[in-house]
Amino acid sequence: MYAYIDETGNTGGRLLDENQPLFVTAALLTRSDFDKRFGSEVKAIAASIGEKEIHANQLGVAKIEELAPAILKVLRKAGPAFFLARVEKKYVMASKIFDTIFDCFENKAVPWQVYNIRPLRIMMVLKLASILDDELAQKFWNALLERNETKARESMVGFCNALKKQVPHIVDQRARDIVNDALDWVVDNPEGLEFVHQTKIGRKGHMPNMVGFGNLLAGIERQSAIWGRPVEVIKHDRQHEFAPALKFWHDMYSNALPGAVNLPLGEKLVLRKVFGSKLEIASARESAGIQIVDVILWLFARTVRGDVLPKKCQSLLNYVYGRAYQDDFSFAGVSGAAEEELNVLFAQPLSSDALERARMFQIESEERRFAAMADYTTEKEAVKKIG
Repeated sequence: MYAYIDETGNTGGRLLDENQPLFVTAALLTRSDFDKRFGSEVKAIAASIGEKEIHANQLGVAKIEELAPAILKVLRKAGPAFFLARVEKKYVMASKIFDTIFDCFENKAVPWQVYNIRPLRIMMVLKLASILDDELAQKFWNALLERNETKARESMVGFCNALKKQVPHIVDQRARDIVNDALDWVVDNPEGLEFVHQTKIGRKGHMPNMVGFGNLLAGIERQSAIWGRPVEVIKHDRQHEFAPALKFWHDMYSNALPGAVNLPLGEKLVLRKVFGSKLEIASARESAGIQIVDVILWLFARTVRGDVLPKKCQSLLNYVYGRAYQDDFSFAGVSGAAEEELNVLFAQPLSSDALERARMFQIESEERRFAAMADYTTEKEAVKKIG
């Protein structure tokens, strides 16, 4: 199968750009090479209005409304699937803070279950977000993107000290204790976190489009399994700034070890995605599929903003919705999914045996946490003496 991808809303390092709070991605997925099969037809559609190619942002809504029936006709013949995703940048910020500071394998003060059990992890991200403002978030972002290791760690300590002042506003005491312990540990042991990247590719990995890229590949992999066809080629609209990072992450995912990692509560993590596929960075002029997904993305992004589409454009987008898998990496999307998961868990009565096992796990988890903190301190002091 083939995939054709376009994206919008990329603001680079300006993650908190108020004018573009969302990053949006669309993919056209076909069983065969869309460019070869329908390239001449897409060219004819563009020529019908005196254009060499279809570029929605340049053509505007009136001309896309004129072309929508012809585009829909081609899509019906192609029989595609679609992937649509939105990434809320402020949710990216909150989740990045959590992943950087609350990784229990790096921050020894964080309980194992807080980081590794998905509903607990999401609840903590939401509680962190509730005490963040743009100034604090920018402090964290500056530390995350700082290339100089000494400055980066000093900036991260400054962020943690500033965030501690807001912790009393978290609603429950247990969450306040967890956050305070985690922040205190970073202030005392800033060298313990692995977040500093000297390379551009490493720093680009923090951006919303790279966060969404993994979800996108998962969506392509999902459709590959449904159709029973391997992914041959992924064509991504040309992104000069991010092309090396896209290729790096594609290689990492496609060459990962096979098999699934079993996580708590039945969650499975599969690292390998789109095995054997080739990633091509192409322009719309070179790819009819990218031109079509450009139109779909443009229409989808307008509806996400709340715009009302004209009738023929809406019919085109309705066809896409009917054949699309949608991913929503946002406060509403992630918290809604977590709430559904928790409702299922809470619907079952908790037996006395299960409650006792949970209590014992809590005790053992705390013992391991305190032991890990003590071991780290001992090792750190030993290194100082040697030095």
